[in-house]
Amino acid sequence: MEKTWASATFYRWLCKIYRQGSAAGFFIKRRITPLAWFLMGLLVLSVLMGANLDQSVVFLFSALLFGLLSVGFIWAFMRGGKIAISREVSATGAVGEEIRYLVTATNIGRSALRGFHLKDSGDDPRPTEWEFIHLKEPGEGKRNPFDRFFAFYRWKWLTDRGGRWKSLNRSELLELRSGESVSTRLALMPNRRGVVALDDLRVVLPDPFGMFQRIRRTKGEADEILVIPRRYRLPELKLEGISELKVGGEMASEVRGEGGEFLGLREYHPGDPLRRIDWKAWARTGEPIVREFEEARFPRYGLVLDTSLKESGPELFEEAVSVAASFVSTMDRRRCLLDLMFIRDSPLVFTAGRGVARAEGLMEVLARVEGSDEEAGYNPLRKLVLRYAAEMTACVVVLSGWSKERREFVSELRRSGLEIRLYVIGVGEAPADLEGVHWLRWDQVQLDLLTNS
Repeated sequence: MEKTWASATFYRWLCKIYRQGSAAGFFIKRRITPLAWFLMGLLVLSVLMGANLDQSVVFLFSALLFGLLSVGFIWAFMRGGKIAISREVSATGAVGEEIRYLVTATNIGRSALRGFHLKDSGDDPRPTEWEFIHLKEPGEGKRNPFDRFFAFYRWKWLTDRGGRWKSLNRSELLELRSGESVSTRLALMPNRRGVVALDDLRVVLPDPFGMFQRIRRTKGEADEILVIPRRYRLPELKLEGISELKVGGEMASEVRGEGGEFLGLREYHPGDPLRRIDWKAWARTGEPIVREFEEARFPRYGLVLDTSLKESGPELFEEAVSVAASFVSTMDRRRCLLDLMFIRDSPLVFTAGRGVARAEGLMEVLARVEGSDEEAGYNPLRKLVLRYAAEMTACVVVLSGWSKERREFVSELRRSGLEIRLYVIGVGEAPADLEGVHWLRWDQVQLDLLTNS
C-alpha cells in the first residue's frame, strides 16, 4: 500500500500514540488480576446502590471490599526480593513447536522469599512502524471512514498476532530461603522464525488474596534460541537430473571424493589428486601410478528466494521463507547439491549437499534472512541466477508476491533455457497473467502446495 509523505507522517505519529498506550495497558494488566477488576467493579456498584442510605448492608459491603482491595494492594506493593537465574535451553527450535527449558533460581537476598512465581515476559507483541504503515487488517476496506482513518482495529489486529514468541506458563508457587536454589521448567511457543532472545525473566510476587502482584526483574545472563522456519508437507518433486557415471582422469564430479567403484591402475596424469597415487605400485614400477575410480556426477539445483517486500510485505515474505525451508528439508541432498540464492545488500549463495555442507546450515540461513523494501530491483538477482545457470540442472524460484518486475524477472530466467519451477505467494485468487506458476494463497499455503503442485 503506497503512502504519501503526509499520510506516512500521520501514521508514524499514530503508531507512537498507540505504542505508548499499549505499554501502559501491558503494565497494568501484568499487575492487576481479573479478580481485582471484578471486586473493583462490585465496589463501584455497591457505592452507587448505597449512596443515599444512612445505614445499609450495602455500605458495610462496600467498606469490606475497599478494605480488602487496599490490604491486597499495599501487601503486593511492599513485597520485594532478589533472584538470580540461569537457563538450560536448546540451541534451536521450530515455529509452532513448543520449547521447554530448565530455569534455576537462587535467592541472593538477605531474607526468605515465599509464595512467588517465575515467568518469562515473552516478546513484545506490538507491531513495528513499518508494519503499521504498510500492512492492512483483513476486511479493513469494509470499515467505516472513521475506523479506516485512525486504524485502531489495524493496530489491534497486528498486536493480536503476538510477538516472535510467547511464554506458555509460569512456574508453580516457589519458596526460597536466603542463598537457596530451586529448579523449575518453563515453556515457550515460537510464533516466527529468527532468534528468540530470553532476557526478561520476571519474579511475580502476588498478594495473599491473588488480586495484585508486584513484578521484579531477575539477574542472569541472556540466552538465545535459533528458531527455524515453519515447514510444509510437499508433494513429490520431479526435477530433471540423475546421477551420471563417468570413467577417466578428468574431474567429472561436482563434489570431491571417490564416488564410484575401483576400476584399476593407470599412469599418472598431471592434475591427478595425490590421494589417488598407489605408492606400492609406484615403488614396484618406478613410475607414478594412480588408482582409477568410477566417478559420479550429481545434479545441482538452485533455490531462489525473493527477499523484496515491495508490493508484498512481511506476511507474504514469511510464507515464502517457509516454502523455501520446506524444499531444503525434503530434497535428497545425498544425491545432489543445492544452492540457496537471494539478495541481502549484495548477492549471496549458500551451498549444501553431498560433500559440501550440511542442510542445517541452509536452515540457519533461512532462519536469519530478512526482507528488504529498498528499490534494488531484480537485476542483481537475475545476474546471480544466470551466473550459475550453466552448472544447475533445474531451479526452484519462490516469490513473495506478483508484480511487473517479478514477471519480467521470471521471463528472463525462462529465456535462458534453465528449467524453472516457480512458486508465488499471493493474496486471493491467482492473477490472469500467470502461466506455468504454482500460485499459493498466503493463508492456504499447505492446501495449495498439495493441490496445485
